[in-house]
Amino acid sequence: MTELAWVKKQLREEMIQLRAGISPERRSLQSAEAVRTCEMQVLAPLRERLEASGQRLTVCTYVSFRDEPDTWPLILGCLQRGDRLLVPKIGSQRSLTLHEITGPEDLAPGTWGILEPTAEIPAYPVRGWADIDVAMIPGLAYDLRGGRIGFGGGYYDRFVEKLQALGQHEGKEPILAALAFEEQMIERVPMEDHDFQLDLVIMASRVIDINKGSE
Repeated sequence: MTELAWVKKQLREEMIQLRAGISPERRSLQSAEAVRTCEMQVLAPLRERLEASGQRLTVCTYVSFRDEPDTWPLILGCLQRGDRLLVPKIGSQRSLTLHEITGPEDLAPGTWGILEPTAEIPAYPVRGWADIDVAMIPGLAYDLRGGRIGFGGGYYDRFVEKLQALGQHEGKEPILAALAFEEQMIERVPMEDHDFQLDLVIMASRVIDINKGSE
């Protein structure tokens, strides 16, 4: 194990404990406010621009698990507003596929007990990933430069690499965003060459826009 890999491993362990230590009340409050901030400052303006040109907002988001920021209000809000909603599913050989859902009934416990699209929901065509306007990315820690550290499985590294390649081919840049608790922000996330940077880190009271260098 390299020194950087060891540092990342230690950071993951620290952040897992830190996130688990956030009280349920504070977690619930921050989650609700972060989703509200996401809708008002990110999704609503983008949706309005797309609808003006006859297009539909496409959002890709994971279903939150355990002590992650709660994505359920985001999921339900997107469905109620008529957005196309794509949800990931972990498969064999460390694969990740996306599936379009139209309601909560399209989800069932899957890998590690995380809710994911049922077997009846077909995979969304990979070439269609270029349709994605906003991709919500889970993580353990973030920094002001868009740095992110996940659990180390590499699922989202591979997903984002493919997503960005498809977007580049189609002349489109999907927004990579994260819902985060204030406690998850650190001074600097150790990054490796294969790690990607986020465009937005969305919290209860602020949105960090990495590309604009502002909050």
